[in-house]
Amino acid sequence: MHAQSQPYPAWGQPLLGGSPFTADDVERLPDDGFRYEVYRGVLIRMPGTGTQHGLICQFIGEALSAYWRLKGERYRVMQNVGFDFTFPGDPSQSTMLVPDVAVSATNAPPDPGIGKVPPLIAVEIASPSETRAELAAKAQFYLGGGVAEVWTVWPKTRTVDVWTTPNAPITHTDQQTLTSAHLPGWQCLISTFFDG
Repeated sequence: MHAQSQPYPAWGQPLLGGSPFTADDVERLPDDGFRYEVYRGVLIRMPGTGTQHGLICQFIGEALSAYWRLKGERYRVMQNVGFDFTFPGDPSQSTMLVPDVAVSATNAPPDPGIGKVPPLIAVEIASPSETRAELAAKAQFYLGGGVAEVWTVWPKTRTVDVWTTPNAPITHTDQQTLTSAHLPGWQCLISTFFDG
């Protein structure tokens, strides 16, 4: 399922020490302005989000939700929801990633806790401190974990990298229209992601 076997991911800041963490432990952490994921039991701290990041999440969520609502499917688009990417043989919920926006593979009402099935599409919005190498590694991890398509959104350059294979993304500018094989008939001008 996952080709990556290094002890820590290439993104975020591993926080070493203490017992192995799980997704349940992350849900009990106090709100300290950071975002957290878990990778093989290691807590990974990432930069908190700002206003621009939040608005981009909202704009992308709105564009995707409108598409699914026309199909009568209300439970497809979510923001900041953890998904279980636990490696085979590892303790339950010991790897959890939290895409900024996700499109669920099914239209089922959510269960409590983290998603058990990888999303169809995962969207990551780059924070100013995140590098292309870090988010490329994360996109490749998502793809290896069963996500069909990954969008990496770069606010500074107003571009979107679309990953469907781990080799290389296709980069789109804000003057282009984004489509997806997983969203038949959907199209969205990429500037909408940044301007609403």
